[in-house]
Amino acid sequence: MGIPALILVLLCQAAADDKATIDEAIKRFNKAFANPNASARATAVLELSKTPHDRTLRNLIPLLNADVSDVRAAAAKGLAEFGDWKKIVTPSLQGAMQSNAKDYKVQSAILETLGKMADPLALSTVHGNLKDPDTRVAKAAILACGTMRQKESMDVILDLEKDIQKWLKNQQSGPYRDEKGQQGDANACKARLEDLQKAIIKACQDITKERWATAKEWEIWWDKHKANFEIPK
Repeated sequence: MGIPALILVLLCQAAADDKATIDEAIKRFNKAFANPNASARATAVLELSKTPHDRTLRNLIPLLNADVSDVRAAAAKGLAEFGDWKKIVTPSLQGAMQSNAKDYKVQSAILETLGKMADPLALSTVHGNLKDPDTRVAKAAILACGTMRQKESMDVILDLEKDIQKWLKNQQSGPYRDEKGQQGDANACKARLEDLQKAIIKACQDITKERWATAKEWEIWWDKHKANFEIPK
């Protein structure tokens, strides 16, 4: 057998092996997903996401609007494995932010995955949730900025930091509320804002690879460097 023929045989065998792998992954998923237990179904979704392919993607996208919150969150997390399908995944996740507007668990999972996908087209969605009333969603958006590592995020999150400093000084809560949608007492408001400050500092560190630890240090450093700043490797 000549070299070209051998290569063709090997390619055909690889395609057959790939198809068998996908078939088996979908078969296992269908069996596990038939379990009525929400946790078992979510696990089945995460397992399927470990086999990125056009066919598995077609199984996962609709689950962003499944009838069970745990399944929707698992689908959002699992789609982080599909970085080669950004043109499909990013708009699907952005749409799911709207359809899951009252589910912080799903929204947080979506923002986490958008961060990992690092698609600049998702910046508007991530930035748009920095002041979500649910602090858990806002924190996920801040951390997603750090994961995405886009220069445009620096001004946005440092502007938010300046607002937080103002709210802390005036003993205000800003737009943020607790898990019950309540403002809570002064200590609760302070704790929420300080937690978001920590997330902002981490995001700044992740984007720039600098290690400044206070808001004031970040303001000084960014004012000095932003004109010529480029994302470090």
